[in-house]
Amino acid sequence: MNERVKSILEHMLEDARDLIAFSRAAGSLKELRKNSLIKKGIVMSLLNIGELASKLPSEFTDVHSQIPWRSMVGMRNFAAHGYHIMNLEIIWDTAETSIPQLIDFIEKILKEETF
Repeated sequence: MNERVKSILEHMLEDARDLIAFSRAAGSLKELRKNSLIKKGIVMSLLNIGELASKLPSEFTDVHSQIPWRSMVGMRNFAAHGYHIMNLEIIWDTAETSIPQLIDFIEKILKEETF
């Protein structure tokens, strides 16, 4: 793996950790609905993660196909173009389920891979 991929993954990890911090600050989907600043923070983090995923070379994403890279990019596109109509249940589920898995994956890759 090259330095560019490493840099992308490190930035993605930072955004994923920020997203977790935002979701913990909200505490629940109900509270997320009430707090537009936290909602914007979560959506912006998702947008950044999707943008970074789009920058990963196919040689990397093909080898690590267990991660839904295309879905990340798709969510980024939806966040960028349809922010006000995003489904908060999907966003909350992503924050609670998919993002912790992404963090685990990136941390493992950064420890195991040679750059």
